[in-house]
Amino acid sequence: MSQEWPDIPGVTVAGGLPRLPRRPEVVVRGLATALALADSGGTTQDALVEHLVAATRDDRARLAGLAGWLPLSRVARWDPESGALWVDPGTDLADLALRFAAWVSSQPVPRQSLEQIKQYAGAVVSGAHATQHRRSPQVSGPAPEVPPHSPVSPTESRESDVPAELTEKLRRILGHLDAAFLERRTHTRMALLTLLSGQHVLLLGPPGTAKSLLARTLCTAFEEANYFEYLLSRFTHPDELFGPVSIPGLKEEDYRRLTEGYLPAAHVAFLDEIFKANSAILNSLLTLINERVFHHGRHRDQVPLIGLIGASNELPDPEGGLEALFDRFLTRMVVPPLGEAASFVSVATGRVASPEIPLEDRISPADRAQLLAAAEKVAVPDEIADALVVLWKRAGKEEWLVSDRRWRQALRLLKVGAAADGRDALNSLDLLLLEHVLPTEPSQAWDVRQALYDAVGASAVPGHDLRAQWVLLHTDRVAPTPDQPLMPPPASRGHWSDRLARRRDTVHRFLHHHQEAVERLAADRARIESSGERHLWIDRLPTPLLAAHIEASRDLARILDTAESYRARLGSPKSVAAALLAELPERSRRVYGHDIALVLVIDELHFRVGLTLAGERVPLADPAAASGAGGGFETPPDAPILELAPAELLDWVDGDVSSQELLRRSPARFPRNAITALDSASRLLGTRVVPRAPELPSP
Repeated sequence: MSQEWPDIPGVTVAGGLPRLPRRPEVVVRGLATALALADSGGTTQDALVEHLVAATRDDRARLAGLAGWLPLSRVARWDPESGALWVDPGTDLADLALRFAAWVSSQPVPRQSLEQIKQYAGAVVSGAHATQHRRSPQVSGPAPEVPPHSPVSPTESRESDVPAELTEKLRRILGHLDAAFLERRTHTRMALLTLLSGQHVLLLGPPGTAKSLLARTLCTAFEEANYFEYLLSRFTHPDELFGPVSIPGLKEEDYRRLTEGYLPAAHVAFLDEIFKANSAILNSLLTLINERVFHHGRHRDQVPLIGLIGASNELPDPEGGLEALFDRFLTRMVVPPLGEAASFVSVATGRVASPEIPLEDRISPADRAQLLAAAEKVAVPDEIADALVVLWKRAGKEEWLVSDRRWRQALRLLKVGAAADGRDALNSLDLLLLEHVLPTEPSQAWDVRQALYDAVGASAVPGHDLRAQWVLLHTDRVAPTPDQPLMPPPASRGHWSDRLARRRDTVHRFLHHHQEAVERLAADRARIESSGERHLWIDRLPTPLLAAHIEASRDLARILDTAESYRARLGSPKSVAAALLAELPERSRRVYGHDIALVLVIDELHFRVGLTLAGERVPLADPAAASGAGGGFETPPDAPILELAPAELLDWVDGDVSSQELLRRSPARFPRNAITALDSASRLLGTRVVPRAPELPSP
């Protein structure tokens, strides 16, 4: 364990952030410490992390991740009231390490990390066995009364400090905008949210697509807001934008502008052909829209600007020195012409609602201040932070050119949106709002959209640990259920019937967890659809997001088919006998030593199996069936036939009965090579009466 262990994406790091210790010996020591502290009277999660930091000197974030993993083992819980750790009495260090290894092995990692994750998991298990840790008598008491743990549960938000009346007022405003601006639902929502968060909007599109009308209407959404609008050109004079110079001021040697009615006095402004601004305007404009300060002479006036809406028919010239101005627009949207015939007819004939917002629905300064204050308290859950890190890394890799300032402003926009929606925490759907924030140019929109779907899909669909539990099924360690507690390892090997009964109980527990996963997915699908319908700023849920739930449902269906098929094999001695014979390798060629030496006929089974000297099986047709029915080769006329009851076959596989004794029980006479065939088959099967569990299909 002294080797250097690199990070494994998805396990020891996630989204570029530490997740679990990268050294297996730290994991083993952490699990042993957790067990010891739980047995000594309980420990809180913070106390455990502090203890591990002092003992291992490892990264605090990684050790916190290990402490946070403990409930994912399904045999440990943090008491919701006292915060103390409880561990199932039937769990020791080896069992806990095996559960950790199974969970780690089932995590999605890059293909090139598969061998690395295998070595990592194996080192944790072998390290736990080498530690020889023994638990002290249990003093931690019964399990805390909490619902069964969900491996990945969606973050549920509580109500924010924003009153419901303000949220409903915003819904009514959006309703007015939707009625007045057809095929502009996304534009109206993003523009209003951007203004509420104190940022600026850029509308790109040809003339005549209602860009200026949208700006004027948005201004009427704010109570007592001043509006300023101007068409810029390269010859625009600063006086036209910022107001004329005060003549009385010049007489007093005080250079100042008369800004009343101009841009410095506006709450919402619309500047058409924004990128035609000349250098005489540009510097003052940048300071005004970024710092909300207007410089004129010795004066530094605070401006009341809520947000600026810029419009252009084209992107700025890359060599025109307008990069700073372009970056000031947090939201950038392309406004295309109308695309639906019904919308065209309504607009052409004037059958659209008045765009002005009613006085009673307008947002007051107190409303906006309350909203911004509530946004400061909106939490960013870990899964959202991880998704943002993934997006940040992808933006750097694909050169989206998203500045640090834009990331900070974008997160603030998401918080304002959540607060306005009546939530005190971000959820995965909020990330979809970044579709019009991250692209630098329209050509990047598709890549950004796909990245957001990947990020939202990964965090929106609830995960499950069924593949980890399937690994544990091979050792009958599937997590307990309310009606079936954890079964301690048996004191002795026991009879094969006991081992089969134990495996059936294990499969029953697995199917219980599968049903829980199905119910969680169904509930989450309903939650996502309900959240999408109620979400203030999302027009409709994108199809790829819903497709992620459909694919997750298919994955659970494939897992269920495999588990049900395996349970059927364990149903009776007859089905177990058939499954064991099916595990023998099938004869592949007819050469010496591969001819049928013995025919096994199992009572109540509708097929017979030939055995070669090498123990390989040869499927044979049932002579009692119709000609050609059931497939398989015809039984050789001179092959000896051994008829067995299913229980007799299982006794033989289990080693309770030798091959010679098995043949002696039959009244028929058998040649010596019949014993050889049985012994070869016995070696291939081992003494494993419980049929091997099949591999689960890949997700």
